[in-house]
Amino acid sequence: ADDSHHSNTVVPLHSLPDAIGKTIKKRLKKKRIRTMENFDRSLSDEENDSDISDTDFDTFDDDEWDDMQGKQWAALPFELQSIDAVLHTVVTMLTDEANELQEHSYGAIDQLLEAQTSIGDHGHDLLRSIKGELTQMRGRVQGFIRAINLVLNEDEDMALMNLSRLITHADRFIQPVSEEILHEESDEPELILEAYLQQALSNTNALDLLRSEVATTEELMNMKLDSVRNRLLYVNTVVSLLTLTVGIGSFIGSIFGMNLLNGLEQDPDAFNRVVLGTCLGALGLLIVLVLVFYKAGLTLPGMS
Repeated sequence: ADDSHHSNTVVPLHSLPDAIGKTIKKRLKKKRIRTMENFDRSLSDEENDSDISDTDFDTFDDDEWDDMQGKQWAALPFELQSIDAVLHTVVTMLTDEANELQEHSYGAIDQLLEAQTSIGDHGHDLLRSIKGELTQMRGRVQGFIRAINLVLNEDEDMALMNLSRLITHADRFIQPVSEEILHEESDEPELILEAYLQQALSNTNALDLLRSEVATTEELMNMKLDSVRNRLLYVNTVVSLLTLTVGIGSFIGSIFGMNLLNGLEQDPDAFNRVVLGTCLGALGLLIVLVLVFYKAGLTLPGMS
């Protein structure tokens, strides 16, 4: 009953992605080639009596793949089911946490992009928080990938995962073990490890895409802040020009306001001429300065 329960909880190989299916087909093809070589060596003295052909092996390859697709292959031993269950749990936890982080991050990014006004320091603090969580999550996934790759690089370690075969076929594991036996014994553990490796790589790709979105959002926010800063600088420049022209008018008024004789005290039109001349001069200076700034391209967006 326990064995059947474990068998139902293990993820079937037929549900693996297409990339994993291609990998399994390649390994079945290699296995078929090794089988053909073994038959060629064992039947070299009976070549005329042998009716085995490449078509037979192709049929064997297709039949084995069809059996795996239809879940008609033999049940995995308990130790491989345990490995599959552990890896499934770890990958599921990483995937759930990565999906939760993506949902939270994309929601925050949408709010920042839809904001009509600049969020300022709050937006940058939120992006820094997301980047920190993203870096931590990506490090965990990368650690899992490195651990899987270390095992995949050692055929002997994968072959020794078959604890049941260590008992039932102990003669195959007597040192030194040939490379051919190691490849054969490591096939099933390698398929399980590569399946979960592909899922982890998919999580890494999703996190990389999220990191790119965060970087793009940060650049857009900086552009918005730069635009606001440029507008403030432009307004400050215009105010400075106005202050300059008014200051020149005040300077002229202060000159004529001194208690000294200048010959205009008895002229009834002197006051009007001085005021009008000062205003026109200040206005003309302001127009000249604005034209100079306009030709230099120092205008607000949409005014050029």
